[in-house]
Amino acid sequence: MDINHSKEHFQTITDQRQSAKVAYCLSEILFGSLCAVIAGTRDWFDIREYILGHHQISLY
Repeated sequence: MDINHSKEHFQTITDQRQSAKVAYCLSEILFGSLCAVIAGTRDWFDIREYILGHHQISLY
């Protein structure tokens, strides 16, 4: 799975967050979450730990 190919699909999703509070790109969070779920994570904490451990993005 390639992040650049996935970004094309995620571009159709409108980001409703307040721009002043955004610290990370929505498409990267969606891609990381998708990979985490495929890898077998069970909850939001596991998804966060997976993203922090496997991807070069920062969540706070």
